[in-house]
Order: sequence, then C-alpha cells, then structure tokens
Amino acid sequence: MKQTGEKLARRFDTLKPRERIMVFAAGVAIIAGLGFVLVIDGALAKHKILAANAEKHRGDLAQLQRQNAELARLLALDPDAEGRKHIDDLRQQLGGYDTELRGVQQGLVPPNRMAKVLEDMLSRDSNVRLVKLRTLPVAALVEPAGIPADNTAAKPSASSKNLVYKHGIELTVEGNYLDLLEYQSRLEKLPWRMFFARTSVNSADYPRVLMTITLYTLSLEEAWLVV
Repeated sequence: MKQTGEKLARRFDTLKPRERIMVFAAGVAIIAGLGFVLVIDGALAKHKILAANAEKHRGDLAQLQRQNAELARLLALDPDAEGRKHIDDLRQQLGGYDTELRGVQQGLVPPNRMAKVLEDMLSRDSNVRLVKLRTLPVAALVEPAGIPADNTAAKPSASSKNLVYKHGIELTVEGNYLDLLEYQSRLEKLPWRMFFARTSVNSADYPRVLMTITLYTLSLEEAWLVV
C-alpha cells in the first residue's frame, strides 16, 4: 500500500502544473459527490417517513368515503327495519370518521391558499427560482359507489354530497442540489400541512438542477382555483 502511494506521488510530481490542477479538481469533485450522496440519502429517508404518515391519513379518509357510499346505497334501497338498524350503526361510525376528517382538514392548507403559500416561500429564497406552477384536476379521494339505475334520478347526489376531494399542484423549481433540498425541507416544516405525492430531480443540465414536486391537500369543497 505504501509503495503504491509513493509511486503515485512520484507520478504526480512528473505532471505539468496544468495537469496537476486537473487531477486535484477531479479529486475534489469526487469527494463533493460522495458528500452529496450522503445528504440525499438522509433527505430521502425523511421523505419516506412523511410519505408513510400521509398514506395513513389517506387510508383513514378513504375508509370514511367507503362508509359514506355504503350508507347512500342502503338509503336508496328503502330498507326495512333490519336495514335501518344497519344504517343507524353506519351513521354512528360515520360520525366518528367525520370528526376525525375535520380534525385532519384543520391542519391542511386550504386549496385556495395552496399556490400562494408555495410562491411566498420562493419569494424569500433568492437561490431557488420558480419555473412552472400548475394545478391538477380535482378528484374525489374515493369514487362513490354506484347507485341502482331505478333510483339514480330520484337521488342523484345521495353518495356525493360529502365527498372528500384531492386538490393537487405540480411545482417545478430550479437551483443547486442543496438549495432545492433546503426548500423542500422548509415546505415539510410549514404549519400548514400538505401531502407529498412525488418528487423528481433532473440534473441533465448540471449545475442547473430542476426539481418537480407533486403535492396535494384535501377538502370537502370541490371548488378549485385557477393559476
């Protein structure tokens, strides 16, 4: 090992000044790259934890929607006494889910403030620039169950009046890797919560790096804003 080191040192001494600078710069780049990989790994691990928590809340809300759809289906069938008892039980369960839903919603950023929150954060960071911001189509968290054909006209909105809606935004920003990671970290620490659906990084034009974040909030209102 020592002989190999001495051999490399002698070879380095024979290089011209310009060649020495190139070798030194390459070594610095390799070390910096290894350090960045460690930073990225830590950020990805934290992102996985946040995504798991978001998925849990999403599952709870999806359960609420399934219960609501089942209640609407039973109401459309004009149930007998046994059916009414089942409906009463479902209503009690829905009451608990509804309370939980409203508690979760209070901590989420309202759809009509979502874009402004993201833009305000960018205005305070000169190292990260907005490239594109677009809203995604509003979608129900869980599609309502189908209503029997002979009852559709009589009660067209029985299963949809209490739907939970997903309001999504796709945000593309540019900067260097560390500044982009810091921006995403600040997003995750906001008092208003949002669900991170996906994050992708494009470094094809390095050192100019693009990061696209898809995130959404939940609301009982279908109305969306236009950006």
